[in-house]
Amino acid sequence: MAWRAQLRPASFRGVPFKVDGDELAAGRRVQLHEYPQRDKPFVEDLGRAARKITVTGYVIGPDYMAGRDRLLAALEQAGPGDLVHPQFGTLRVAVGGDCRVAHSADEGGLCRFSLSFIEAGELSFPAGTANSPAQTRLKADALSTASAADFAKAFGVDGYADFVRDGAMRDLTTAVSLAERVLRGGGAGASSLLSGLLGDADRLFGSPWALAQRVLGLIRSFTATGGGGGSATTSAATAWTGVARSSPAARPVAALLQVASYTAPAPTYARATPARQQQAANSTALAALVRQSALVHAAEVTAAAEWPVHQEVIAARDELAARIDAETLRPDVPDDTFRALTDLRVAVVQDLTARSAGAARLATVTPTAVQPSVVLAYDLYEDAARGDDIVARNRVAHPGFVPPEPLKVLT
Repeated sequence: MAWRAQLRPASFRGVPFKVDGDELAAGRRVQLHEYPQRDKPFVEDLGRAARKITVTGYVIGPDYMAGRDRLLAALEQAGPGDLVHPQFGTLRVAVGGDCRVAHSADEGGLCRFSLSFIEAGELSFPAGTANSPAQTRLKADALSTASAADFAKAFGVDGYADFVRDGAMRDLTTAVSLAERVLRGGGAGASSLLSGLLGDADRLFGSPWALAQRVLGLIRSFTATGGGGGSATTSAATAWTGVARSSPAARPVAALLQVASYTAPAPTYARATPARQQQAANSTALAALVRQSALVHAAEVTAAAEWPVHQEVIAARDELAARIDAETLRPDVPDDTFRALTDLRVAVVQDLTARSAGAARLATVTPTAVQPSVVLAYDLYEDAARGDDIVARNRVAHPGFVPPEPLKVLT
């Protein structure tokens, strides 16, 4: 196609005119920095410069005056408009500076224009987005505060018979021992943190708020030092679709959710006296504290963790939300704690759902024959370095001999 056939009829805001010539100024916005006693300057790039267009045109014909007036009205109209440029097509522009109109006695029936335009762009502002992991941590802190306040109201041993204190000690030992066993897997030195708590129990019983903070701190410590390595945790985590095989947060979250299902031992005594009633209330309060502390820390772990696989983050989200739901359905949950649990559930679901959008998905692949993991990784991704991920995710016994069985791989 000849170049003349590709030129478009010029117009502005729908008013046509003829074009003699045009210029377009483009480039970058820069700031030149020149320093004393330094021969070389520094140029700071501030972004693309606004395009400026200059057009020289005219309207001609027996009714040129009507065309001139329509073009003048279009030029004086407020706001940006559409300029159909012969070379660059339709552009959104604003009139920039003065536009000149010229008449000549030698050119009757013709009016010349000198037009200046600047690309209009758009008025935009930085868009704020919620920091969903931070929101989850804030809601977890709120639940921690509400849970500690509930415990401080319900727990008490002062002014009661010694068996109330002894029962509280047994309940505390049972609950925290279970948490330690699940979260640390019974490794070496597993009783050191628990021993420290029990050694301070007499003092902490007089300050239930401090005891609640100590229990939450212990659950965090158990998770940090053990990572949820117990065998019971493995079976719980593998119930998630591949979670236990790849995501670093899977085992601690699965272990914490197991602790969050803890219930107080059924009382073996009749709650016929105020002392026995307080003993039962202490047992119930300790169990609720341990459960809710585990939920608090599970939410904190999910917020801090990287979730590379879509199915894994969705599974973690659903499991944690279900456990929070189970806690809210308990009949003895106070209103403030109910609201804190509900807010935490909303924050967890929003956070993990948002972060799942960019996560890779798992697919099932069956190799045609026994082959090294690096070969399979290169066939799938053209990246032999990803063979270790295939081996770890599918618990292949030897990376040099990947069996021809269904394997979970990232897409």
